[in-house]
Amino acid sequence: MQVASVAGALILVERRRLIQVIPDSFIQFLNEWEVRVLILISLTLQTLLSTLGNRRKFICKIWIRIILWCAYLFADYVAIVSLGIIAKSTLDGCRKDVDEPLKRLMWFWAQFFLLHLGGPDTITAYSLEDNELWLRHLVGLVIQTGLAFYILLVAFPTSSWLPVLSVLIFVAGLIKYGERLFALFASNSENFRDSMVTEPDPGPNYAKFMEEFTLKKAEGFYVEAAEVIEIPVPAQPSFPNDNGKLIPEAYDLFLKFKCLFADAILSFQDRDSSQHYFQNLSPEQAFDVVEVELGFVFDELYTKASVVYKAGGIVLRTITFSVTFFALMAFLFLCEKSAYKKRDLMITYMLLVVAICLEMYAVWVLINSDWTQNWLSRRERTTFSSLIIRWFQRSNERRWSKKMAQYSLLDLCVRDKSAVRLRNKKNFSAKSQSYLG
Repeated sequence: MQVASVAGALILVERRRLIQVIPDSFIQFLNEWEVRVLILISLTLQTLLSTLGNRRKFICKIWIRIILWCAYLFADYVAIVSLGIIAKSTLDGCRKDVDEPLKRLMWFWAQFFLLHLGGPDTITAYSLEDNELWLRHLVGLVIQTGLAFYILLVAFPTSSWLPVLSVLIFVAGLIKYGERLFALFASNSENFRDSMVTEPDPGPNYAKFMEEFTLKKAEGFYVEAAEVIEIPVPAQPSFPNDNGKLIPEAYDLFLKFKCLFADAILSFQDRDSSQHYFQNLSPEQAFDVVEVELGFVFDELYTKASVVYKAGGIVLRTITFSVTFFALMAFLFLCEKSAYKKRDLMITYMLLVVAICLEMYAVWVLINSDWTQNWLSRRERTTFSSLIIRWFQRSNERRWSKKMAQYSLLDLCVRDKSAVRLRNKKNFSAKSQSYLG
């Protein structure tokens, strides 16, 4: 027992020595700057996700995949850790009855991390497997929203404009997080498949036909059974330079073919109509239609397209932009800023300005998308809509990388494996000799 006690004491002393290796000044620096550094990291990650999220459709470079993968993985962790740190410091501040200007700003900063957890419109899933984790994000929504709401409750007794502005950012963050969760839920394989299930087509009612056939024959009518041959009407070819025709037709094909991504099959009518459509196109025109169609599929599976390109999504986007812009104006003109340090004010302005810029970029992407052009092309042409379509014409813009990964069978056949076999044979002989002594 005494030996064990002495050993435990020695281990404790060694641990204390290890702890003392880190200087107290460095620990104090971390405690003072950790939230500020995490804010800068989170802003950088959100900017990368917003600007590069939809570019992987037409850029297949390895560097963009590595950057997006790292940003996608770390963005949530940084926001969650930051919310936890601010919540802990808020709890400690309540116990010590401390009311510092920095803590009031940190309560305001916490709501931006909820906004960052909502993510940009350009990427919700890095791979299809991420859509299957929507339940995990639902749990995260409940927990992180609870933390942000707890910080709001603590911040409200203070007599300043910051709690009111915090409520505005909290509402915007809740909307953004809800949009992300709904997009993941809609793109989940099971829900994606269920959304395309329609009423089954029973086909012709042969019993009714035979009953009418028998009755007419019994009444003395001359009745003869004959086969009706359907003559397909060829579809009019689209021209790649005319987005007014190309994009709506590609969208119609997207609605028909997206069942293939849910392990379903095409109906006979869809198969025949699509065959007749593509038979009247040149190879270049067919590829143009397919690349627009695949762009719709990508947006449906990897972005917030299932939310933001609907009427409700436009309303939500207007709300988030309005409350964020009002928060910036109110903080700029209504809040008393003399009690805060300049570096903290700079960080607050960065949070607000970057949030506004990302919202404006999201609106620009929304207007400049094929979804918007499809919607405008199906409406009655006016001077205004024609100007918008002409202004955001994307006929010369790349929609995909024009590269396709494939396995080279010729490479496999001509590859020289004799050196590998010889090396394996030598290794086997060496191991056999060592075992046999």
